[in-house]
Amino acid sequence: MRLWHALVIVATAGGAAVFNQPAEAAEQTGTGTGFLISKEGWVVTNAHVVEGCSYVEVSSFGKASDIQLDKQNDLAVLRFKPSPSTSAPLKLRKTPSRLGEDVAALGYPLSQILSDGIKITMGNINSLIGLENDTRYLQISTPIQPGNSGGPLVDRSGYLVGINSARLNDDYAIKRSGSIPQNVNFAIKSSILELFLQSRNITYTKDESTDNVPLSSADLAEKVSKSVFQIACYADSPVKTSEAPAFETRRQVEAPAPVAPKRNTNTMDETIVELVTLMINSNNNATTALRIADKLYSSHVDFFGKPLTHRQVMQDKRKYFDRWPIRKSYVHENTIRVLCEDETCAVTGEYDWYVRSPKRNKEASGTASFYYVIDVQNGKIIAEGGKARK
Repeated sequence: MRLWHALVIVATAGGAAVFNQPAEAAEQTGTGTGFLISKEGWVVTNAHVVEGCSYVEVSSFGKASDIQLDKQNDLAVLRFKPSPSTSAPLKLRKTPSRLGEDVAALGYPLSQILSDGIKITMGNINSLIGLENDTRYLQISTPIQPGNSGGPLVDRSGYLVGINSARLNDDYAIKRSGSIPQNVNFAIKSSILELFLQSRNITYTKDESTDNVPLSSADLAEKVSKSVFQIACYADSPVKTSEAPAFETRRQVEAPAPVAPKRNTNTMDETIVELVTLMINSNNNATTALRIADKLYSSHVDFFGKPLTHRQVMQDKRKYFDRWPIRKSYVHENTIRVLCEDETCAVTGEYDWYVRSPKRNKEASGTASFYYVIDVQNGKIIAEGGKARK
């Protein structure tokens, strides 16, 4: 069951009628984004968006045909007829990308949770080389989410510079650096796409202008959005995708059923998990929570990206407890992961939270991600971070 589908079921259970639907040969197992590249109806996307699908649909145009993959470079083209008259193929930019230049990503991220309309995000090219010096990729700050995979990355004039593909995997980054990456995303360079199109004898056009005028974000969205489509994968069973250890692809796929986390059985890992779980769940009682925190934090802590002393961390905790006197937290044990290297261990996971302030007549609740980095030698927390979602 997809994550978004699970949310729909929860909402429906409140009293809306649920009707039995006839079984279908294939069900939608994931979505991505694609864009028109040729007047003959060829659409570009990522290979991981369409790999393993029984069939693929392009927005409201129906089933696509003649799907061709380049798995090594994570590229794919598919075709639908007739080509929409209201959409113009995107043009590849002739000149190379520049470090720091403005770019925009268009696509259909989280379409079953958010709106089903196209979305645009702005950012910059942070590096002309990808992860571990992979020259096929651009590193970008443009936010991309599940469902963005295969969408176009364009410059301020609307010309194609890349194909949105992946972000840096949290677990990989924690293991290598001890911290969770912030907005580190990657796009396949349009020059790699050009070679792929040439090898398939697919026609395309390049920007031949010498004086391109930068567009406002609104004008840019209006120019490009008509050529961008949602790609839906249908399969007899959930498609299993293999993610590289460093990359986390941005295809919106079916969420796996919750399973117990695979942990090392040694005493150290189990102890670390118990400490972190105890610390988060103890938020229900301020006195207990502060006493535990006082014992667990190191003299210096990377606290949500800021270098703080033990005293400053405790002050921050007290202020939070004063602001929200009533609190509840519950860790989802099936989300906990432990990664150890040398003398440090990183623990990540999620928990539900609820806070209320009778004095201010305010309350809030949601789910939050967390990570802790622990010095194994002394059992102290040396880094903490996470992000709350209401």
